[in-house]
Amino acid sequence: MLRCIIADDSKIMRMLLRKIMENLNFYVDEAEDGEEVIELCAQTSADLIISDWDLPLMDGIDVLYKIRSDRKIKQPKFIFCSYQKDPQIIRQALDGGADDFIMRPFDEDIIAAKLAILKLV
Repeated sequence: MLRCIIADDSKIMRMLLRKIMENLNFYVDEAEDGEEVIELCAQTSADLIISDWDLPLMDGIDVLYKIRSDRKIKQPKFIFCSYQKDPQIIRQALDGGADDFIMRPFDEDIIAAKLAILKLV
């Protein structure tokens, strides 16, 4: 079973994404802030991170940069899932090493399609 970290400060969003990811046969860990994502990455072998752009303590883009620059961390696929719609922000995410960017609102079919492209389902 593949392992996913869901990073969002909204409990409701984490619950929604957990349900979707569990339906897609992922084991799910949750993080409320950017520092918690880094800790979970160091402790687990996550295959995927789904992160909001706006996180407490450390923004999602800073989390991405930190993970991508730390060769001791297994390099998971990284998808932003955010309300951000600014093309410059999306470009920054992709240029920074994100594998994809999902704009909210979304549903299980959108998530599954993105994961299929990344060969995770």
